[in-house]
Amino acid sequence: MRPTNRKTIPPLETVLTGVSLLAGLETEVLAEFAADLELVTVYTGQTVMEQGETSTEMYVVVRGRLVGLLLSPNGKEVAFTEITSGRYFGELSALDGRPRSLTISAAETTILARMPAQRLLDWMAREPRLAHNLAIDLAERNRALTERVFGLVVHDVDKRVRALLIQQAQAAQQLKPGGVLDPSPTHDVIANYIGATREAVSRVMARLAAAGVIETGRRRLEIADIEQLFEGL
Repeated sequence: MRPTNRKTIPPLETVLTGVSLLAGLETEVLAEFAADLELVTVYTGQTVMEQGETSTEMYVVVRGRLVGLLLSPNGKEVAFTEITSGRYFGELSALDGRPRSLTISAAETTILARMPAQRLLDWMAREPRLAHNLAIDLAERNRALTERVFGLVVHDVDKRVRALLIQQAQAAQQLKPGGVLDPSPTHDVIANYIGATREAVSRVMARLAAAGVIETGRRRLEIADIEQLFEGL
C-alpha cells in the first residue's frame, strides 16, 4: 500500500456520507472524522490484510473493489465476499484486538481510508451514534449469515447456484428477462461462496444453459428464462 494524495479524489466527507457506520453524523463531525483518516492505494492482487495477522486498523473503501477469503488450514478457500465503495471493514479486530478473520486483497486498484484502532475507539466514546450504527450493521450481517448457513443446510448445489444468480442479478438491477451480469462471477467464485466444488457448479451451470435458462459467454451471463430460474428454488 502507498499513501494517496487527497487532491486526487472527491472530498472524503462526501464519500463518508454513504458509509453506514457514520450515518446520522453532522457534516462538521464527518469533516473531523475524515481528517483522522489516512488515504492509501492498493493495486490489483495486493493484500490489505491476511487471516490470522494481528493488525488492528479499520478501513473504509473510498473507491474500488476488494475480495475477502476465509482459508482452511490446508489452504482451501472456503468463503468469499466482495467489499465495494462505501463499505468498511477491519472494525472487529479494532474492537477486540484479536487476529484478522479474513484475507482481503484488491480485485482492482482501490483507494482506502484507514484509521488506527485506538482512534476509532476514541471516536466511539465521543460519538455514541457510531456504536449504535455498528450494532445495527452487525445485526444485519448476522441475519445474512444465518440465512446463508440455512441455505447451505437445506439446499442442494443446484438451488444454491440459482439463488446466488438471482441475488447477483437483483443487486445489479438485472433480475428480469434478458438481464445481464457482466462481468459474471466465475465458477470458482460461485463455488467458494456457496460452499461447493467448482466441478459441481460447472455441472449446474451447464444444465441451466442447456435448458435455456441462462446464456453464458466469456465473463458474461444473460438470464434467458427467469421463470425457469425461479422454478428450481
